[in-house]
Amino acid sequence: MNAARITVRALAVIIAIASNVAAQVVSAVTGEYGPRPQGIGWGIVFIVVGLDYAVCAIIAWRIVRSPVPGWLMVGASFFWAAGAWYPVTRPDGWLWPLVEGVTDLWAPLVGILVLVYPTGRLVARFDRGLVIAVFVAFIVRFAGILCFSSPSPVQCDCATNVYAVLPSDDADFWLGVAWRAVGLALMLTVAVRLTMRWFLSTLPARRVAFVMPLAILLWCYGTVQDSLSFAFGWESGWLQFIPPIAIAFIPPAFVGGVLYARGLRSRVADLVIVARDKVDRALWETSLARTLHDNSLRVYWWDEQLRGYETSDGERMPDGASRDRPGRSTLAIDSDQGPIALIEHDVALSQDARLLDAVSSALLLSVDNDRLRQRLERTLQEVRESRLRIVEEGYLARRRLERDLHDGSQQQLVSLAIGLRIAATKAQTAGNDEVVADLERASDQLADALRELRELARGIHPTVLTDGDLRSAIEELALRSHLSVEVSVDTGDDRLSEVIEETIYFSVAECLTNAAKHAAARNCAVTVTRTGGTVSVIVKDDGRGGARIEAGGGLEGVRDRVEAVDGHAEVQSVVGLGTIIELTIPVPVAAG
Repeated sequence: MNAARITVRALAVIIAIASNVAAQVVSAVTGEYGPRPQGIGWGIVFIVVGLDYAVCAIIAWRIVRSPVPGWLMVGASFFWAAGAWYPVTRPDGWLWPLVEGVTDLWAPLVGILVLVYPTGRLVARFDRGLVIAVFVAFIVRFAGILCFSSPSPVQCDCATNVYAVLPSDDADFWLGVAWRAVGLALMLTVAVRLTMRWFLSTLPARRVAFVMPLAILLWCYGTVQDSLSFAFGWESGWLQFIPPIAIAFIPPAFVGGVLYARGLRSRVADLVIVARDKVDRALWETSLARTLHDNSLRVYWWDEQLRGYETSDGERMPDGASRDRPGRSTLAIDSDQGPIALIEHDVALSQDARLLDAVSSALLLSVDNDRLRQRLERTLQEVRESRLRIVEEGYLARRRLERDLHDGSQQQLVSLAIGLRIAATKAQTAGNDEVVADLERASDQLADALRELRELARGIHPTVLTDGDLRSAIEELALRSHLSVEVSVDTGDDRLSEVIEETIYFSVAECLTNAAKHAAARNCAVTVTRTGGTVSVIVKDDGRGGARIEAGGGLEGVRDRVEAVDGHAEVQSVVGLGTIIELTIPVPVAAG
């Protein structure tokens, strides 16, 4: 279907151009120009005008949703050459009256083209009335030529008009005058209407139709000049070039205005970039008004709680603002989730449905992006809060487990050790050396078990954090390390929360372990400082360097611990220059 349509259109354009060129060539070869201006220069002018309409028709078919403007341009291009064929057909009494009758058909087609600008449709009842009047006048003129036109062979060297049932030169002449007068009146009506509408309209309407009024006025002037020349036989000299120039202006003005509107659509798409981070209502309204060159444009946003629209400033929309007012129109933008906004704009913008579709799509996309961003932020915040709750629950569980080990199993084992010492003393007093040896071995094994239990409890939760503070806990890590560790802790007068202190403790412990085990470092420095709502932990070593966060590695565990409390871990490590690990943790609440 699409290929057939393209083929038909291409064939129509080829026929129109070929007919025009052939007619001018035949006229130049035969020297028969009829009532038209004579000469090769005029032939070139006629070819250029016809070619102008044909080329603009191709463009119109591509950029205008309706095919009507393109066909009107092709029709005007084809009948534009009819006057050149008239002298060639004069020997045929069956043909030349028909050719002469359609010689001026291009003019009604161009007039309709002006009226359907830019949508390709006749919207107003007044416009449809004009079209009917134009075609009635044309049909009367065409019928008059067939019925009355009967020039003598001496006058036009033509065959007898076989259709002339009432031959009358006077009737033919005055019908010609009436045709030009009516056509001129209709053209002036269209021109005045378009011009007044252009001058009285707002900036958007002027920008959409910026050349058309000038072209129509020039065409009207050319028609007046041609009518006076026809009626009184005046010679207009170089002014005779104005009509074809004005006529040639109209199709470029049509496609130029449509292309301008398409340019607005592409600029509307840029609004998505303007609001890609967040739908700033005031910014969106200002940017849209600037893009569409409509300073009076207003955007009213739907508020779900108010169940109504409000302005970009948060004020409730005035009553009646959503109703169409003279010169204004509203565009309702809705989504599957309900209303989004109302855009009140200049009515001239309503002529381009695609432009309004672009505005609607841009706003919908921006709002959807904003909703997705807000939803993602809420999800991330929920993940952070959930992860922090998990960390806090883990901290509390480890404390309970450490306390149970300390107060339960560890105390029982200590009591058992005391009992073994008492039993060993009694056995030694009784002189039972073999039992004493067994009891001492059992006491040694129990002491090892207690030591391992204490280490296990310290790994589950550092008791020193509970009994002391972060400084003493890190200093104990330094004393237990095989490295020479310099410790500097300054967290202010208020203690950090238990979860953050535990995170710092285990992170520093992992860093010291990595420095001793993998980096072969000899010296290390741990610095903990608190500035405002952030605590910074820096662990430096003089090891071999080249450390990086890898899946399953100790540094990945450090990063996960820090990020679990909404912090950030960064590793700077150059081979041969040691490693610097910097942890940054926000401190939302300080524990007293």
